[in-house]
Amino acid sequence: MKKAFILTLTLMAAASLLTACYAAPAKKPIKVLFEIEGCCHDFKNLPPMLADKLKATGDFEFTITADRDELVPARIAKYDVALFYTQGSDMTPEQEKGLTEFVKGGKGYVGIHCASDTFKNSDAYWNLVGGRFKSHGHGTFPVHFTVRRHELTQGLADFDITDETYVHDFHKDAKIVVLARRATDSEPAVWIRQYGAGRVFFTGLGHGKEAWNNESFQTLMTRALYWAACRGASCNSAKSGACCAK
Repeated sequence: MKKAFILTLTLMAAASLLTACYAAPAKKPIKVLFEIEGCCHDFKNLPPMLADKLKATGDFEFTITADRDELVPARIAKYDVALFYTQGSDMTPEQEKGLTEFVKGGKGYVGIHCASDTFKNSDAYWNLVGGRFKSHGHGTFPVHFTVRRHELTQGLADFDITDETYVHDFHKDAKIVVLARRATDSEPAVWIRQYGAGRVFFTGLGHGKEAWNNESFQTLMTRALYWAACRGASCNSAKSGACCAK
């Protein structure tokens, strides 16, 4: 009886050790570099709205900064996604190199609204984003999803939003996929592209609080960050496995 009891304890201990050795590793949070600042937008209050919502999921860590040198190769390498809500300023060669190699190497870029109106001295940044700001108006308008089977848009309904109506010039070398357009004038409102082994998402939406409080806008941005980081279901449908080998 005593031998049987000792044998049972030994087997239990071995099983416990085996489970510990082969347990799934803890899920790492998606590290987001959130670049902000510029002209004419509420950079103080709007970015924390999105960051706080996503941090509550337990899936994200945010570094919100106006320091453009966080883009240089040695510093950007620790992130999974570069999220931009910026306007104006120039990009140095080292910043350009850091961001483009970061995305080409399999990481993600997400741009909101005025991020297409920044770094206009850099053709490489324009190519990465796909579009460059040209002009805008303002109003309430419908956003119509033109691609509904993509993981970013599947199940989402068209929605109305009060926002600026950005118009863009598109880079001749950027092959974008338009996911949504303004129903009023068919101008692209949301697009994506593959950039090397990485993923790029951009939306011209997101000028002010009315837009950022829009639940459909928040849902779209949440999906965009998961997709750009190539996490969850997005890994299963990635064209390139490079960004999912993390």
